[in-house]
Amino acid sequence: MRLYHLTFTAMSFLVSLLPLAVPAKSLPPNILFILSDDHALEAIGAYGSWLKNHVQTPTIDRLAAEGMRFTNVCCNNSICSPSRASIITGQYSHTNGGINLNCSLKEEAPSYNRKLQQNGYQTAVIGKWHMKHRPRGMDFFAVTKGQGKYFDPTFSWKDKTTTDHTGYYADVYADVALDWLKDRDKNKPFCLNLHFKGPHHPYDYPKRHENLLADTLLPEPPSLHEDVAVTSPLLKGKHWGHLLRNRGYYHRHVDDTDPEMWPHDNSDRSKMSAAYQHMIHKYIRAVAAIDENIKRVIDYLEAEGLKDDTVIVYSSDQGYWLGQHGLYDKRLILEESLKMPLIVRYPRMVKAGSVNHDLVSNVDYAPTLLELAGIAVDPRMQGRSVAPLLKGRTPGDWRKAIWYAYWAAGHPHFGMRSERFKLILFPDSNAFEFYDLKKDPQEMTNQSDNPEYAQVIETARQTLESLKNEVNITAGQMPGRGTSASNKAPTLENDRKRKKKKADK
Repeated sequence: MRLYHLTFTAMSFLVSLLPLAVPAKSLPPNILFILSDDHALEAIGAYGSWLKNHVQTPTIDRLAAEGMRFTNVCCNNSICSPSRASIITGQYSHTNGGINLNCSLKEEAPSYNRKLQQNGYQTAVIGKWHMKHRPRGMDFFAVTKGQGKYFDPTFSWKDKTTTDHTGYYADVYADVALDWLKDRDKNKPFCLNLHFKGPHHPYDYPKRHENLLADTLLPEPPSLHEDVAVTSPLLKGKHWGHLLRNRGYYHRHVDDTDPEMWPHDNSDRSKMSAAYQHMIHKYIRAVAAIDENIKRVIDYLEAEGLKDDTVIVYSSDQGYWLGQHGLYDKRLILEESLKMPLIVRYPRMVKAGSVNHDLVSNVDYAPTLLELAGIAVDPRMQGRSVAPLLKGRTPGDWRKAIWYAYWAAGHPHFGMRSERFKLILFPDSNAFEFYDLKKDPQEMTNQSDNPEYAQVIETARQTLESLKNEVNITAGQMPGRGTSASNKAPTLENDRKRKKKKADK
């Protein structure tokens, strides 16, 4: 009996060492990269904004609880196509050439999808694409033209056919994604890019959500009624996306019947509040439909035993004004349009419930996905993998400031955001704006003329010059007058045409 006991104990000890002596084969992870359009991080419950008790994002919130939530991810050009171009290439807008809407990348431009495909991944993109050229480096794609439609979307496929589909776009996108997951080559790791159209303006939502928060007066952001013509005439004041000023959102939607404009007493302040309520109710309903369909895809991964072996990424192509400063839309370097949500779930590497506050740029996405897949990063990519951050470690030489430039007509500008300060410059002008994000996180007070900040501003200018060298931008590539004649403000006539087309269905 004693001999048996000793033998058994020895064998148990040896068996316990086997995983160390003979490691199991390490397989590359699958990748599910979910990208929405204009989804402000303030409209995700996990980010804890004034809307946290009203937004309907249980699935995305669960991803954050099971993974890492980033709080300081910034795009380098806050507009749809250019941000997507930077995400794909790992390059800044002036490098990849995608400075405005419907851009076209060079055939040989770097691409994380192409690198993944070349290294044995099965790749796919489904949904919004918004570039002139067809997707590259994809085994499968079903994408929409331009913005696509909220209802009854039309897909362009890799075999150059097009098909019309019935239903709400997010439901259809998820249907196609699930079909692809079920039919894919099960012997290869996959990278599925699922790109939702919403909650881009006009925030259309499925009928099942028409009563969501219908009788609830939602809280307003503190800066809703800011007089931007006084506080920021060169930046906020020039933006076309006002809720009330310049015949903005209120005038575009005052005649809507589904839903009707929120009640008001006909004063400008009341109209501003009414426009905000109209917008935010629609927006939250559009977001709820995205969250529901993300759940459908993740539920499939879980049922197939793939969830923990899949890097699940949720992000948006930029931030979005949800009434802050009396604005909607994006484009500006200011916080709400600059900062992107980023949530990564991968329990093999990422501690559940972790939060990262380091400065990250959208040029970092491509190198990160490649490193997580165990693939060498294309040296032409200008971003840096955030894999160390996902492991809970911030390298000592991590960036201390991010570069930003916006070219489109109306208000070209450029600048830098450091951990505390923001410097914003304008082409052909000596005027600038400067914000202290620690004392003024809502960016309500421009400190450019405050002598107490003179030395700090000079340091910020030096930082900006260093960033110009780092991102390798030339004087001829800088934003300026005439760099883009497109991207005009929407008109009431265009809105009338859209509504008529919708009514004629």
